[in-house]
Amino acid sequence: MKQTVYIYKCSNSTIQIQGKVNSIVLDQCTKVGIQFTSVVSLIEFINCRSMKAQVLEQVPTIQIEKTDGCHVYLSKTSLDTEFITSKSSEMTVNVPFGDGEYKEHPIPEQFKTNLKGGKQLVTIPNESAGV
Repeated sequence: MKQTVYIYKCSNSTIQIQGKVNSIVLDQCTKVGIQFTSVVSLIEFINCRSMKAQVLEQVPTIQIEKTDGCHVYLSKTSLDTEFITSKSSEMTVNVPFGDGEYKEHPIPEQFKTNLKGGKQLVTIPNESAGV
């Protein structure tokens, strides 16, 4: 539970992590699928391409930075997962419903920011971005 898994420049692979770990970091990976049981803090994708991740139990935070193509499959016990994204594209979250079925939800890539009342910036997903 106190261990961190760091995966660097891995490509064309499938990785399984059983049990509970503190965190998982995938750095500069391409076409990697990862399946894990539970993470205490977060799983992070940095400078990756064409990634797939499946959580079997729980993960509080998924952080996606400078990544193109990241598809996350949540479990029924991980529906409160928080997503933090920056400089990334083609991100989807797949939420379970029914018996083995998933519903796909895109994470917005484009945002619209307005100055409200001359004092506060308000940012919302841009509707034309497929949200």
